[in-house]
Amino acid sequence: MRTILFDFDGTVADTLPLIFTAFRSTFQRFLHKHYTDEQIIALFGPTETGIVKKELPPHEHDSGLEHFFAAYTDEHLRLHNPPEVTQMLEQLRNAGFQLGIVTGKGSRSAEISLREWKLDGYFDIVITGDDVTDPKPHPEGILLAMQKLGADPRETIYVGDSDADVIAGRAAGLQTVGVNWLAVTQKGGKFDPAPDYLFTDVQSFVNWILSLENLAPPGFVAEP
Repeated sequence: MRTILFDFDGTVADTLPLIFTAFRSTFQRFLHKHYTDEQIIALFGPTETGIVKKELPPHEHDSGLEHFFAAYTDEHLRLHNPPEVTQMLEQLRNAGFQLGIVTGKGSRSAEISLREWKLDGYFDIVITGDDVTDPKPHPEGILLAMQKLGADPRETIYVGDSDADVIAGRAAGLQTVGVNWLAVTQKGGKFDPAPDYLFTDVQSFVNWILSLENLAPPGFVAEP
């Protein structure tokens, strides 16, 4: 294993609560409607900009986007990413792995989260929803990241918290890792289709990667 590509929200960044708050605030202010977490997740696919533009009338796009990004940035000051995730990235970097992000987030929100939580120094590449034509579950973003890194699919895995991550990873010819190690994820550990591997604990994943046991058969489920 040489290259590990990660989804972002719900995988290496506990940003889903921040996203929910920022969208809810935006939709409440401009549409006077309350959106549940489930309703917001159902909108995922386009970037945050795409979602705001789809939900709000055209004359509110600019104001709505500025409100969303201001609320999203402010939430990073109130909440912090779990330290065990940073420790994981530190261990993997020190072990010599190439690390990358392939996310449906737009570049602006990705830059905010990477900067505010000081995660930007860990990744060799970041592919956002603004860099592709087709979002996940299409494999375009994963294939683009691999091309830019010169990564071999036989030596690369894709790690994520949603069905779209598993489908995209498989379509790119990779083994997939489903994770449920943050407080809020898209699937809560229930995947369809099932990933090749499933981890509910960050350190168990690191131990697996760093050990010879990473040749365990697909379907292996690691518990903390």
